[in-house]
Amino acid sequence: MHEMSLCESILEIIEQQVQEQHYKRVTTVWLEIGALSCVETEAMQFFFRLLCKAL
Repeated sequence: MHEMSLCESILEIIEQQVQEQHYKRVTTVWLEIGALSCVETEAMQFFFRLLCKAL
């Protein structure tokens, strides 16, 4: 599953933006996953939640 590595990359981008923009917290993340992306939406949600808890 490549969803976990996608989530890791997304979180890195979010962390960079938090530092650059001096945000205190992130409350919402909106991702659009295309029909032809070969990404399992449920797997993305699972790994994203899992990785966010690890922070």
